Amino acid sequence: MRKPESAPAEPVVSGDPGVDLDHTSFAVRDALGWARLLRRELGATPIGGETLPEFRYLLLYLGTSDEGARMELMEPLGSGFLTRYLAKRGEGPHHLTFAVPDLRATVARVRALGCTVVGESYEHPPWREAFIAPDGAHGVVIQLAQSDRAYPDAEELLTSRTRDPATLPSVSGAEEPLWWTSLWETPAGPAARLRTTHLASTDLTFSRRLYEDVLSGRSRAGEDWLEFSWPSGSVRVHAAERPGVRGMSPRVEGAERTRIGSAWLRGEV
Repeated sequence: MRKPESAPAEPVVSGDPGVDLDHTSFAVRDALGWARLLRRELGATPIGGETLPEFRYLLLYLGTSDEGARMELMEPLGSGFLTRYLAKRGEGPHHLTFAVPDLRATVARVRALGCTVVGESYEHPPWREAFIAPDGAHGVVIQLAQSDRAYPDAEELLTSRTRDPATLPSVSGAEEPLWWTSLWETPAGPAARLRTTHLASTDLTFSRRLYEDVLSGRSRAGEDWLEFSWPSGSVRVHAAERPGVRGMSPRVEGAERTRIGSAWLRGEV
């Protein structure tokens, strides 16, 4: 939620160059089943995952040692926000996550833009987080996260099956960091170098203020889109009447499509 266009805009402090696109998250009913399919069809490589009271998640890398992006699969384990989401919308995109070097400072910048921030949590250094509530322009939750840990680089992910949970970002109260390891039994297909998340927006001017001014994405423009880039991926924001995440694609788009609900992977806009 943000202020209506008629409201006077508060000053926006420039963003921090340390911001990165962490991952695009999808709500699914069977995370391991989807991960097996994505590994067979798109060469997905597991990074890590954890179990929490209401859901479990698995983070994947889709790409080569030179280029790719991370995506997350979230599966409900009991009644809660994710079961309600799936009952209402079905499987598909759930949120975008950005890693930031100073969560409190980024939250202040986001609020200065007029956005509503909820779910702030600063007490757990391996994963501090806050959420920008969905607004009329983008229609998607945006998670802001700060961690004192880091993921292995792409080359290490692709050449080793060793994952040390103690070194990975970790959500407070999470358990079972290796629940997903049976995924290694699924042979990997050719790697699809997913790089860009496609997002529909009803207000490209506001999109630029959020993704460039506040979240420090490098921008380039097309006829009816803006693309914002960070070290680990990019978001191409398309002008549209209905907002929301459309899917993910490689830099060079192909005709093949794998869908999670309404969102496509490795497809065309």
